[in-house]
Amino acid sequence: MEDMFERRPWLLPLILALLTLVLLRPALLPLTPGEALNGSDLTGMFYPLNEATGRLIRAGTLPLWNPHQFIGHPFVGNPHTALLYPGTWFVWLVGAQRGMALMLALHTWLGAWGMGRVARSFGSTHSGALLAGIVYAMSGWAGARYYAGHYNLMLVAGWVPWGILTYHHALRRRAPRALLPGIGVLGAALLAGYPPLLLYLALAWGFLWLYHCAIAPEGERRRAAWDGAWRAAAIGAGALILGAGLLFPAAELARLSVREGSGLAFAASYALPPANLLTLAVPGLFGWPQVEPYYYWGELFFEEHTAYAGLLPLLAIPLAFRWARRESAYFLALIAFGAVYSVGIEGGLMPVLAHWIPGWTSFRVPARGLFLVVIGLAGLTALLITHLQHATPEARAALLRPVLRVWLPGAVAVLFTLAIFFTGWYAASSHVEPMPLRAYQVAEALALAGMFALGAWIVLWLWAQPDAALGRWALAVTAAFVLVDAWHGALPNIRVGDASEAPMWTGARDNIPLDDAGRVLARLPWGGPENGASVTGHFHVLGYDPLWIETFDRLRKVSDSNDPNGIANTLLGVRYVLATEPQDDLTNFELSGIAYESLYYERTDPFPRAWIATDARVEPDDDTALAQLADPATDLHATVYLDRVLECESGGGDATIRLYDTNEVQIETSGEGGVLVLSDQYYPGWRAEVDGEEVTIARADVAFRAVCVPPGEHTVTFTYRPLSFYAGAAISAAGWALWALVWVLAWRVDRRGHPAI
Repeated sequence: MEDMFERRPWLLPLILALLTLVLLRPALLPLTPGEALNGSDLTGMFYPLNEATGRLIRAGTLPLWNPHQFIGHPFVGNPHTALLYPGTWFVWLVGAQRGMALMLALHTWLGAWGMGRVARSFGSTHSGALLAGIVYAMSGWAGARYYAGHYNLMLVAGWVPWGILTYHHALRRRAPRALLPGIGVLGAALLAGYPPLLLYLALAWGFLWLYHCAIAPEGERRRAAWDGAWRAAAIGAGALILGAGLLFPAAELARLSVREGSGLAFAASYALPPANLLTLAVPGLFGWPQVEPYYYWGELFFEEHTAYAGLLPLLAIPLAFRWARRESAYFLALIAFGAVYSVGIEGGLMPVLAHWIPGWTSFRVPARGLFLVVIGLAGLTALLITHLQHATPEARAALLRPVLRVWLPGAVAVLFTLAIFFTGWYAASSHVEPMPLRAYQVAEALALAGMFALGAWIVLWLWAQPDAALGRWALAVTAAFVLVDAWHGALPNIRVGDASEAPMWTGARDNIPLDDAGRVLARLPWGGPENGASVTGHFHVLGYDPLWIETFDRLRKVSDSNDPNGIANTLLGVRYVLATEPQDDLTNFELSGIAYESLYYERTDPFPRAWIATDARVEPDDDTALAQLADPATDLHATVYLDRVLECESGGGDATIRLYDTNEVQIETSGEGGVLVLSDQYYPGWRAEVDGEEVTIARADVAFRAVCVPPGEHTVTFTYRPLSFYAGAAISAAGWALWALVWVLAWRVDRRGHPAI
């Protein structure tokens, strides 16, 4: 088998590509029309997001601003849009659902191949590299991401092994051009739209740097440390230039979002419960999200607490201490750090990182430290297989003796004993659900784990045999076992089903006009994703995004966000209500339509989206302004609270929205003048002109935009021209052009055989 890979090195990526196609066949070639991957984040955020941006691109409009969620939200600042990533352009070309499935498959294969290359760089055989790719990209951790619909995260995960590989390459090469692959890989990963995962790549780099220093000769370690540090800094700086088109506007949004100023408690949210570490050996111990009737009953969230890689990868941890191979230290360090960090504050690592690294508390979900565990397990699996392939039969037998005589027989006995115990509990119970059936499901998970432990014993027994004929079968059986074991942790979580538009939003197309005068509120209980408005073209005051803007969040909390007549929703201009139940409490709303078991209401006394206030009060303290807005005595139409002085006439007048486009709003005003308030999100990058003359935009009522309008008839134009995006995109474009030029020059130097540049 190894000779075959040596003669045909292209077989490794080819086999991984075929396995990826088989694993994701239901998503790539659904048997039922209309079916697609339907992870919650895909249907709730990513499909609407890509459908909306793709529609705008095909219409010739640059998708800079999204007016359809919240009271406006920047497309360009939202890293999930990944506007400058070539994969996103492909999605726009072929359609959101099909294009995103193909992108996920491509990056799954990319990650598997990359992990195989990482294993090879640490001395693994081709066979070990193949299994490392399977463990990394096709086991329980990846399956849980498909279940959740973590689209951008999976794209970046496809690049992470290549990031490790290219830094490892740069550490072993003296020529400056050795930095180019790392800069390109990390730059592409940044543009893919999930920068937080690259924090874990940075940690993996840190351990690789320590490993590089540790293996350096005694007198060379200081030089090795400096060499590794400046190379990491140079790659990082180059990648920041290539990714500036995403990073600049995303940093601007993050600074103004609810994430800014988050503390340690926020960063520790969704830590891994220590009990869930058991699922690294027994998947399904707390149920499966897609298995009836009780699904998953463990601590939320399943997708963050799942990282089953297989039993052989777990066995590789203790076995790594029984063979002398220094490369295993790197992967063991990743496993240890990831496991401890994943439990959050209780592990002790998170407070240290939060103290020493600025901005660390803006990123939550320490359970994603399991990502490092999976990388480490994949690498150790490759090294274990490599050691077994190269060792003599006697050495293999000595290495595996405790596994075959004690570890696995003991594990099988314990697992089957516990399975019998929980089965007996179920049989003897009074069947007052849910506990008895849960006990039966626990018994099932334990029994299945026992079967796989027995399978692992058979696999390792083959390796320990002196008979050459049995030894020839060992590698093939091991590969099959690792594949089946990994897939049994992934396949139950790949959700494919109906991913068509929610009926509530389909009905809204016919029952709620797409005018500019009113926003909509989908009232609880929801009949579809909040971001459905991005597809239908309506203007929903709610939305689903982790980086919603802090000023909007504060304003909406002035009153119940589910109450269309609350002060916040009144100010936001809610005119229409979507509901799945009759709204008898809304006396000032009239039923305007019924469709798809949804009801649509229109407010009889809607608050305008744009108006001229006559009583402008400067109040830079948002808490005071919010308290005044919540006071029933405040005339919301006449009074406006500004964060700065606007010298305006205050006679009053009328305002009418004439154009409400993606990146532009035009309003005609008349009367005696005053402060024109537009209930759209105040945000950097918006400019205002009155009859062509640029004017200052003030922040009004905490979250809105306001400008002065003089007496008479005037045209006020708001235009979104985000400097953060244009500057970042220009820097990215120049950076990629320079990177490509240097790459070509380096390639030409190599071809001519000149000294390294």
